Order: sequence, then C-alpha cells, then structure tokens
Amino acid sequence: MKASYFFGIPTMIVLRSPFSNSSAIDNFFDELTGPVQLPYWRNADHSSFNFSDTVGEIINNESKFSVQVDVSHFKPEDLKIQLDGRELKIEGCQESKSEHGYSKRSFSRMILLPEDADLTAVKSAISNDGKLQIEARKKANTSRSIPINFVAKH
Repeated sequence: MKASYFFGIPTMIVLRSPFSNSSAIDNFFDELTGPVQLPYWRNADHSSFNFSDTVGEIINNESKFSVQVDVSHFKPEDLKIQLDGRELKIEGCQESKSEHGYSKRSFSRMILLPEDADLTAVKSAISNDGKLQIEARKKANTSRSIPINFVAKH
C-alpha cells in the first residue's frame, strides 16, 4: 500500500492480484480505508490471455456455412485444417529459435459444422492480409411435398 495525495487530499492506492478471489480482503480494506481506487484491470475477465481467441465472421444461411479466422501471425505452412465428421479443427503452430532463446506460438479452434453442411465440399482459402476463410455449401434440401390422391374403393 502506498499513501499519496491527490489535490492535497490524502489517498491510498491498493493494488491487488486480479487472479485471486479477494473479496474478504477487499471488504476489510474498504472498511478500513474507505473507497479504494482499483486498477482498470481489476474487474476484467482474466480467464484468457489470448487476444485473438475469437473466430471472425460466421455465415450460416440456407446456401452455405462460412467461417473466417485471423491467422495473420502464421505462415500457411504453419496451419493445419482437419475435418473429423462434422468437427472442423483449425490449428496453427509457429516455433522460432535464435541465439537469444526459443519462442512458440500456437492456437487451436474447434467448430461444429451444421448438420446440413456438405462435408465433401469443404474448402479453404487464405487472403493476403491473413484471413483464413473456410466454407462449405449446404446440401440440397431433399424434402418435398407429396400430394394425396383419392382412389375409388374396389
């Protein structure tokens, strides 16, 4: 804890770990010191430190299923796409070694394709700005109405 002054008013800044549930400690200090100014990251979601863990645009309409993933930090040869049943797995792994050390960056995304996606028609393409587009057309709707005809009884 560090006491400081803000416009001549004594203030106290308390930094606490964002990784633990410290509500009892928070309550104790709040009663002891009054309102405490917490850092901006205190109430943030720290469950993931991967800043690119979101899948981009997803299109799922009657004609196609399409997903876009930002893979701009990976070379095409560092990427792998696998289809197991309806499970689409996108992986990237990049390793670099130098005289100063070793670095590894990786990601993995699993997407369940819709039941009406044509699994034999899944294709992928990567743009110059590192957007990976994976697309599958939808199967033709094979349902149809069957008319009911009246027949004379024999």
